[in-house]
Amino acid sequence: MQIKSIVALFVATVGINAAPSADRRATSVPITIYEGTGCNTNPVPITVANVPTDGTCFGISPIVSGPDSYRVESSQYVIRPGCNITVYNTPDCSFFAQHNQITQSGQCGTFGNSLIRGAIASGSTC
Repeated sequence: MQIKSIVALFVATVGINAAPSADRRATSVPITIYEGTGCNTNPVPITVANVPTDGTCFGISPIVSGPDSYRVESSQYVIRPGCNITVYNTPDCSFFAQHNQITQSGQCGTFGNSLIRGAIASGSTC
């Protein structure tokens, strides 16, 4: 009887500790912002906006007066399926604002003459 109890306790303990842990989520996604619209052609980085992955809008203050561009650097963060990153040309991430989806690391984007003003990162794999 005692052996069965000890074995059951051991199995329960091992089962709890051996359970797969959930992937750790990043607390933020780094979006590099560049001066000019061509972040693929000899870019000059201005800053990195660390956008929280909790789904809240992260307002970005304009740093330049001219056009800018953005990309998630592959060396800093790899976007996995299920991670949704959207950049906006308004600081409140309005649904009606101009917005672009970042679908993969290294993807360059711009709003042309409009500045990048906000971003949202959400999803279970960010």
